[in-house]
Amino acid sequence: MWVLGINWKWHDAAAALVDGGGRVWSFAEEERSTRVRHAWDTHAAGAARLALDTAGITWRDLSAVALGWDLPRMFPWDDSCRERLYTALFGAEAARATRPELVFVDHHLAHARSTFHASGFERAAVLVVDGSGELDAMSVYSADAAGLTLRRRWPRAHSLGAMYEAITTLLGFGRLDAGKTMGLAPYGRPGDVPTLPASDPAGDERTPFGLPPTAGYPELTDRWTRELAGRFGAVVRPAPELDRDPVAVRLAASGQRTVEEAMRRLHGEAVRLAGSSHVCLAGGVALNCVANGLLPEPLYVPPFAHDAGVAVGAAWALCPPARRELLPSPHLGADLRAGRPPDTDGMRVTDLSLAAVVDLLAGGAIGAVVEGRSEVGPRALGHRSIVALPRPAGVRDRINALKGRERWRPLAPVTLAGYAPRLWPGQGLRERYMVGTAAVTNLAREVMPAAVHVDGTTRPQSLHGGESPVVEGLLRGLRDAGLPPVLVNTSCNGRGEPIVDTAADAVRAFRELGLDFLVLGDLLIRRPRRVS
Repeated sequence: MWVLGINWKWHDAAAALVDGGGRVWSFAEEERSTRVRHAWDTHAAGAARLALDTAGITWRDLSAVALGWDLPRMFPWDDSCRERLYTALFGAEAARATRPELVFVDHHLAHARSTFHASGFERAAVLVVDGSGELDAMSVYSADAAGLTLRRRWPRAHSLGAMYEAITTLLGFGRLDAGKTMGLAPYGRPGDVPTLPASDPAGDERTPFGLPPTAGYPELTDRWTRELAGRFGAVVRPAPELDRDPVAVRLAASGQRTVEEAMRRLHGEAVRLAGSSHVCLAGGVALNCVANGLLPEPLYVPPFAHDAGVAVGAAWALCPPARRELLPSPHLGADLRAGRPPDTDGMRVTDLSLAAVVDLLAGGAIGAVVEGRSEVGPRALGHRSIVALPRPAGVRDRINALKGRERWRPLAPVTLAGYAPRLWPGQGLRERYMVGTAAVTNLAREVMPAAVHVDGTTRPQSLHGGESPVVEGLLRGLRDAGLPPVLVNTSCNGRGEPIVDTAADAVRAFRELGLDFLVLGDLLIRRPRRVS
């Protein structure tokens, strides 16, 4: 049995293929192939093709296509809609085929399955918090071997995602640039951070501003935008200078504090309703790593907590994993070895020597590591990463300038699991995927100042062995050379672009970003020596 799960209709189109035992063969976001961030209003055709090719099957071998939205609940749906979807995914010959069956999965249930089945927990409370599902903004499930049971849901008017999106757009960012708002928030003054009039998710059912529970999402974001603009005033500085705009930092800090307090209350409510201290998170708000970092263990947040994650969650609704185990790997996308060799004319190309790369890093070089299959989710986890030594502090400004990022935005570190406790308190499973922040130690401030944010926190990743062979080899090489085994790890992409996917993407980024080196599989690529 084969099931193709997809996310489609709005943003973050994705496709995931699972077999009858729930094993994930492929899971990728459409933006990686189209090179358009978030793949708005796009079918997951490229991601679906990758999935089928990875397993060596065709669409005719599929038992079902599972969609992570119950679209017939939202607007009229008939056979012609299915035909258009299948034509976009598989070609015209699939339009009138009787198989595969098309199955609609409730959006929040797909989110919930995406995190619980990846967690390895035997039983858990599952908390889904996002902008909006079909009608709901938040929901709690109890989950165990018998399945998932809905315990409580909150209607769309309670949406934390809508509130945070309104703040993000008031700051001048794109609708899905919430990570920038989160990065700006710590520049606010601690004594001047009021909470916003969001509803109490663990208390009564009163909605903000008296909005009807089923208010439309555009109505929600518009009302929040008007309320916040009137309360805080105008943001006047451009994006690169927002850390010096008092309105901007106060607005971002207030929104962030409101989310943090709401997530703490929701966590407690989920534990109470489900009767389990193990908690799994999903939904776009679950990518707020600062709020995640304040929650107690045991906690699981997948690397694909955003809407792309419902692709695998929908597939698992039909074929859940046969065994309870932690997601074996987040590296489920395109394989570097597939496709045509990239154009490396004019470059110095040699066999990879980790010792040579360690020397480059020790000399202050900034480069990229691109190996194996690409990771799924918005954060590079070692297979499509830009790396550098995280010191001196000015390395942050150099990397932000190369990538066209605002200079005030933070960078994240990666280290070996055995060294991590010297840099930050244990973050459990969160530090596998960069989905939680932690306060750093004094040693961390000394050895990785470029990866410590203004508030003394970082968004860490630790490697436990086998996840990212090249990055792990570089960290061990630094340790053997007497240097702290820690690197900056940020996504390999230019301004406004998705993370690179193929070898050709990587070489193009190497050229355009002006990086010092590129590890491409078993090759080391550098710029030609200058002739004096």
